[in-house]
Amino acid sequence: MTAVRVLTPITQPLDLASTLDSGQCFRWRPEADGAWTGVLGGDVVRLRAASQGLLIESAPTSPEQMVPRVMKYLRMDDDLPAIQRRLSVDPHMAQGVAAYPGLRLLRQDPWETLAAFILSSTSNIPRIRRTVELIAVSCGQAVTLDGMTRHTFPSPERLAQVGEAELRRLGCGFRAPYLEQAAQAVATGQLPLSGFRGVRYQEAAEALTALRGVGDKVADCVMLFSLDRLEAFPVDRWVQRAMQEWYGAGPLKRYDDARKWAWERFGQDAGYANQYLFWRRRQGQGAALHSQGLPLDPLAGPQSPKSAR
Repeated sequence: MTAVRVLTPITQPLDLASTLDSGQCFRWRPEADGAWTGVLGGDVVRLRAASQGLLIESAPTSPEQMVPRVMKYLRMDDDLPAIQRRLSVDPHMAQGVAAYPGLRLLRQDPWETLAAFILSSTSNIPRIRRTVELIAVSCGQAVTLDGMTRHTFPSPERLAQVGEAELRRLGCGFRAPYLEQAAQAVATGQLPLSGFRGVRYQEAAEALTALRGVGDKVADCVMLFSLDRLEAFPVDRWVQRAMQEWYGAGPLKRYDDARKWAWERFGQDAGYANQYLFWRRRQGQGAALHSQGLPLDPLAGPQSPKSAR
């Protein structure tokens, strides 16, 4: 199929590198010219920042929907400057915004997001990327762009058929039965993922954590990165360290204490605050904040159980 190239103007801040490489998603690849290539639905998509806006290249199954689909995925409907102004009242948030002014949250496919974060348990970003890509290559459909072949992420129906043994062979390890059972739940309609958009936070959280292998952190990641719950606050070891080192948060006995701390401090912007905390702390910026004399937070709060995004 012939590639379609569209230059679309954007008025919102957008940094592709920090947005696509900050642990929210796992299938985007950087190219030498600064472009990023990934798979959205059934299409390979290449994104490149341009002085006039965003250059989108794809061989889409539906060309007229390509730009709206990319804009929706990048959450360009979020008023990021307004969110950043609200967050920047907090001096540590102000540092994060200054360091990554174009870091946006994503609106991803809920099934792929759930599968990827089930695989994130006791893992790290490079390993998650390898496993997700291997599953796509082995079980997805081949799609091409300018001679480049990638693969779609397999549907829940397809993964439910693959079976635990094959998922283990593909690198899922102890997570294989969790992924298989999640695929079965989504495929049969037992877990209506797309229907969770717009429902109460607690209702979605309880439905997700009813799955084996899905704890509070994974549920929060799914809600934040794919289900429009911008108040979700996933607490992994990086966020935990940021809470301790930058805010003086003490040990927490319950994961829910971290949610309450975040909601009290950041309100409906807790999800964006979480991503700034996660990415800035993971990039090793903690010592710099202390060297600049920023104060500890007077709201001593929780520390989550140790986990890895």
